Amino acid sequence: MKKSVQILCIYFLINFNVVSASQKINLITLNDIDLIFSTNLKKWNENTIFLDKKESMEKIQLENTDSYSLKTKFKNGYVLITPIFNDTGVESITLIYNFIDMDKSKLDYISYYFNSLNELCNKIYNNKNDVIIDIKKC
Repeated sequence: MKKSVQILCIYFLINFNVVSASQKINLITLNDIDLIFSTNLKKWNENTIFLDKKESMEKIQLENTDSYSLKTKFKNGYVLITPIFNDTGVESITLIYNFIDMDKSKLDYISYYFNSLNELCNKIYNNKNDVIIDIKKC
């Protein structure tokens, strides 16, 4: 009986940590990723210019690219969304999640989330306060 209670406590603790992390981190949805993959350079840039007018969003022009990146700011950091275009559309998407207070639970949550998207091939890197995710369609 005691062991069952301990296992139940561990189960609730694990689930509480995942729920707590998910409440603090709003990750891009699969639907949003699909929308980005279905766009073209012109439409992406037009939408980014429009979204730049929002207080929490900013368009950024990176070097050696014709497309804008979209930076969305949140309480503890930001996410930078950068689609990489080829002649036919979006080839890949690079997401950079930056957190002022990066910790292992956030990294684990983000890794678990993106690795669970079976329709996509992801590479996930961690560099100090950044989690960098390169996304391609498999």
